[in-house]
Amino acid sequence: MSRRPERTVVQAPRFGKAKRRLPAAAQLEVDESVKRIVADPLVGEPKIGALKGVRVLKFKVQTLQLLLAYQFDARWNVVEVLDVGPHENFYRELQKYLDAR
Repeated sequence: MSRRPERTVVQAPRFGKAKRRLPAAAQLEVDESVKRIVADPLVGEPKIGALKGVRVLKFKVQTLQLLLAYQFDARWNVVEVLDVGPHENFYRELQKYLDAR
């Protein structure tokens, strides 16, 4: 009987930098959102077009709405968190980042 490997989380450098810039309360909320994604990788809204394959989970910290972008590879059971931040220019910057790598 083959058992599926544990789900792993890989953090893109861009995500780490963006998370560090957030206030402490928001960082804790980001951690909770990552746990939600690990529990159910299909919880985020799938994107289309240039961001195909990327999912985005929206959540609020007090009055600020944040977006957390990630990709899920079902074959390897890996969640890669790509970026976190407010909506302003989020998708444009994310697309630039993905195109560059």
